[in-house]
Amino acid sequence: MVTDGVKSDAGSDPPRREFTEEELLLGKKASKFMDTLCVIAVVACVGIAIFVFTNVPWNTRMPYEGKYNRSGSGIPMQIAMVPCLLVLISLWRSGRKPDAHHMGKGGRVGVYVFGTAMILACVVGQAVMGQAILANGGFFGD
Repeated sequence: MVTDGVKSDAGSDPPRREFTEEELLLGKKASKFMDTLCVIAVVACVGIAIFVFTNVPWNTRMPYEGKYNRSGSGIPMQIAMVPCLLVLISLWRSGRKPDAHHMGKGGRVGVYVFGTAMILACVVGQAVMGQAILANGGFFGD
């Protein structure tokens, strides 16, 4: 331990901003909106996954011709359906923290705009991935 008489602020947290009652109320509303949207999106993505799993052979694989394709057989469909669900569940969990509603106007705008866009992107990504798996599994009869 150094005792040179100089107080170091390294590692100390910055002072927390105090929020008004209205900001906390609006933050709770935004957090609840995000939670509800996440739950709806998770249900939609699980529904897509169940539909895909029940309509294609279990050994269906997604074709992959990328840099790390070592086996040449592609990605198993079960693995391909997981990433969007993981992102949605992590977004939902982040909104469940005790201080999730502590946000100013910029944070609320971010939740409503960027949060909604991320959730919609996950659902659309799951639908696109499901459609590709259904096509590779022969569901469309091509």
